[in-house]
Amino acid sequence: MPTPSGHRSVIVVGAGPVGLTLAAELGARGIDTLVLEKQDTTTDNPRCNTTNARSMEYFRRLGVADRIRRAGLPLDHPTDVVYCTSLTGWELTRFQFSSAREILDRTAPELDEWPTPEPQHRISQIFLEPILEEHARGYDTVEIARGHEVVGVAQRGEIVEVRVNAGDTGSVLTADYVVGCDGGASTTRRAIGARLQGDSRAAENRLSVYFRSAELARELAASERPGWMYWWYGPSLKGSFVQLDGDGLFLCHARVPEGTAPEDLDEDEVLRAALGREMELEKIQVVRWTPRRLVADRFVDGRIMLAGDAAHLWLPLGGFGMNTGIADAVGLGWRLAALQGGWGGPDLMEAYEVERRSVGDATSRAALKIDRDMATVARDPALQIDDAEGARLRAEAGELIAKVDRQQWHSQGVQFGSRYVDSPGIAADGQSAEGAITRIDEYRPSLAPGARFPHAWLPDGRSVFDVLGREFTLICAGGDPGPFAEAAATFDIPLSVVPVEASYAQPLVLVRPDLFIGWSGPAAPADTVGLLRQLAGFGPVVVGRSTVAS
Repeated sequence: MPTPSGHRSVIVVGAGPVGLTLAAELGARGIDTLVLEKQDTTTDNPRCNTTNARSMEYFRRLGVADRIRRAGLPLDHPTDVVYCTSLTGWELTRFQFSSAREILDRTAPELDEWPTPEPQHRISQIFLEPILEEHARGYDTVEIARGHEVVGVAQRGEIVEVRVNAGDTGSVLTADYVVGCDGGASTTRRAIGARLQGDSRAAENRLSVYFRSAELARELAASERPGWMYWWYGPSLKGSFVQLDGDGLFLCHARVPEGTAPEDLDEDEVLRAALGREMELEKIQVVRWTPRRLVADRFVDGRIMLAGDAAHLWLPLGGFGMNTGIADAVGLGWRLAALQGGWGGPDLMEAYEVERRSVGDATSRAALKIDRDMATVARDPALQIDDAEGARLRAEAGELIAKVDRQQWHSQGVQFGSRYVDSPGIAADGQSAEGAITRIDEYRPSLAPGARFPHAWLPDGRSVFDVLGREFTLICAGGDPGPFAEAAATFDIPLSVVPVEASYAQPLVLVRPDLFIGWSGPAAPADTVGLLRQLAGFGPVVVGRSTVAS
C-alpha cells in the first residue's frame, strides 16, 4: 500500500478496537482522519471477549450495534459462565445469560435486569475488529493505512509530525492532532514522556493457549446447556476458558503457580488440566504474560493524546480494559471535532485527562479486586475426589463463587456507574461525595453532573438514547429550553433540544456527546452562556446549588 501523503486533521496511531472506534466517531462528524497501523490485518489474538453494555450503547449511536450482536457465537448459543473442576469434570455453579437471539428478539431477562437497550455482548476481538474496521472505512473522511509503523511523534508548533516506516521506505506525515491508540508498548506514550504508574505485577503470571478442537466442540455442543466461558479448578492448576465461535475455536488461560517460571509451565499440561483428559487439538498461539495494573501519569501533551492500552493496562477481567479504551475514544472523538469545528476551547483536553485518568484508575482497581477476591476459592485438593467430602466441598465452593464472583458478571457499577468528578467538563456544585466508581456490581441512576445519562424507554418504544443529537442535547421534561437555545446559537455550539415524555427528576438535563450529564436543574442558570462555554472548554463558571442536581 502506498504511504498516505498530505496534512490531516487527526492521525490515529493504532487500528485496534479503540483506534477504530475513534476513527468512526470522527468519521461520523466529517473529520479528516488517517489511521496508521503496523499490522497488515486485524488481530489474530483473541484477547478481549466481551463488549460491555456501555460500549454497545456507543455502538448503537454509531449504527453498528446490531451487526456486532449478530457476530461471534451462533445466535442461539447461551452465554453462561460455568465454574467446574474441568470442562469434562464436575460443575460447581454457573451464571446463566441469554443468547444473542434472545437479546435481539427482546425476550432476554437481561433487558429487565439491566437499565439499557443494549446489554453486554460476548464477542471475541478477532471478530469485533473487522466489523469496526469496515464501519470506519465507510466514512468518506476516514482512511486506514495498514503496514505502516509509526516510529516517532513530535509536536512542532501548531502541527504534529509523525514518522512512519512502510516496508523499506520512511516518510513524515503531519496532522493538527495525533492520538496514540498503539497499545501497551506505545510509541506515542514514549514520545510525550508519559510514564505508567501502579503495579507492574499485580497477580500471578498467566499462560494463554489459543487453539482449535473439533472434538471439544462436539463434546460441548452435546452438553445439556453449553457455556460461553468456563472457570476451571484443577488439582494444581486453575484458569479460565472461552468458546470463541461455538465451532471449534477456543482460548484457555491458566494461572502460573507461584514459584514456577512461566516458561517452565507446559501448555500441554495446562490443556489437560482444563479439559480433564487428552483431546485432539491444534495449537494456534501460546502466549505467556504478566498481569499489570498501570495507568499513565498523563494522557495529554499539547496536541498529542493517549487512549486505550497506551494509557492504561490491567488484568483482563470483565472486559474492563478494551471497553474502558472504547469510552476513551468516545470521549476524545467529540472533543477533537469541537476543536476542529471552532466551537471547542482549550479546556476540553484537560477535562478528558481528568475524567479518563480517574475512571481508568478506578476501573483498574475494580479488576484487581475481582482477581484477588477469587484467588483462594476452590483450592482444596479434596475438591477433586469422588466421595461425600468432595461433594460437600464442591457444593460449598459453588455457593461461595455464586456470592463472590457475581460482581464480575453483573458489573453494572463499572459499566454504568463510572462518574466524573472534579472535572472542568461538568458543571456541578461540588457537594457530591460520589467517587469515580462506588461499587462494581451496583448502579444507581443519577441525573447529577458527571453521571451517565440514564436510559429510559419512550412512549413510542424508542430508547431515549435514540433521540439524542450528535453533540450536546438538552432533554426537556417540562423546563424552558429558551435560554439554552439562545446561548448555543450565540456561540455556534451545536445543541439539540429534545422534549420527552419521561419521568425525570429534573426538568432540564444537558447531555454531553459522550452520554454523560454536563448539567441538570429545574431551570436554566442565570449565566447560561457561561455554562455552555464552560462545557465547550472555554473556562469555568460557578453554578449555584439551586440549579444543580445533587
